[in-house]
Amino acid sequence: MGWSYRKSFGVSPFRINLSKKGISYSMGVKGARVNISSRGTYVSLSSHGITYRQKISGPAAPARQTAPPIPSGGITDNITSAHVDQLTDADSQAFITELNQKSRQASYVKRWGILPLCTILLILLLTPYGRQEEVMKPALILCFCCFAPLIYWLGKLDRKRFTMELHYDMDDRYQQVYRQFKDHFATFSQSSRIWQYLNTKNITDYKRNAGAGRLIKRARLRGVSASKMPMPYFMTNVAIPCISLNNMDLFFLPERLLIKRGKTFAAVFYKNLRITSNVTRFIESELLPGDAKVVDYTWRYVNKSGGPDRRFSSNQRLPICAYSEYMFTSDTGVFEVISTSKPLAMNDFADFLSKIGQMQRYR
Repeated sequence: MGWSYRKSFGVSPFRINLSKKGISYSMGVKGARVNISSRGTYVSLSSHGITYRQKISGPAAPARQTAPPIPSGGITDNITSAHVDQLTDADSQAFITELNQKSRQASYVKRWGILPLCTILLILLLTPYGRQEEVMKPALILCFCCFAPLIYWLGKLDRKRFTMELHYDMDDRYQQVYRQFKDHFATFSQSSRIWQYLNTKNITDYKRNAGAGRLIKRARLRGVSASKMPMPYFMTNVAIPCISLNNMDLFFLPERLLIKRGKTFAAVFYKNLRITSNVTRFIESELLPGDAKVVDYTWRYVNKSGGPDRRFSSNQRLPICAYSEYMFTSDTGVFEVISTSKPLAMNDFADFLSKIGQMQRYR
């Protein structure tokens, strides 16, 4: 039979909590309490708003402030965020420092378990004497008996070293709000096509470019997931929606945007994130998405009046679609543009994040 024990004492807002899992400390006020223990960080969210307090581990280094690049005309303008080390805002420094430290650690299982085992097996296979059945079979049994418990023990050490817990405690009213968060993301993910803009270029030869004044290089997203963990042994009690761009992953935590590029993380609170949207006329030369709204037509080669240029025999008629564009920016250097074939597909989700940011700014 399982058992539990918990007792807390102290004077608000600081309390000491005793349980069978050890000692933890909590501080905060009603509706915004953070509990810090050896098992992770616990953030309480209520209908009063979202508030996050950093662990008490010394002052965090100030984030380098880098404005996002501003597109200019005449040349190709790359659409990309600043270096990932610069993207974290001041409020997230302690959280990101711990996350990056865990992410960059080498695995004991791979270094001291799997690698030596593979090396021994390779030596046996390359040695003529080792390829003999009467030698190979006992050697394999010996390797299994030695390395199986070792790998199991190293795996437990890795789990302890890499585990990072982020536990969100939400009241009933905030649970209802958070369900909207997931519903709005689901609406966005149902768009037939979602692209990431890579770069733009202003052009003057509009006659040979279907009348367009700007060329956009885009790529389909690597994936959109309703819930994805940012790293192994990352433990949380909420679903984390994720947008996988071509050069980074965007994880939407309840209170901030978590950014991953390679094995390096950054984070920006929603109060420091700006999402601007607009509907644009896009000349579609690829397969027309099923949910696209066609507002007009043009020709691959056009004349001055907008009609087809008769000098080209294979002059394709192209649809002009009303697509939505969403620009993510921050003062720390976030600069990404996402486009959806479904008009207004991300509007509700973007508005929801903006409202969370407003709550954070006025708390």
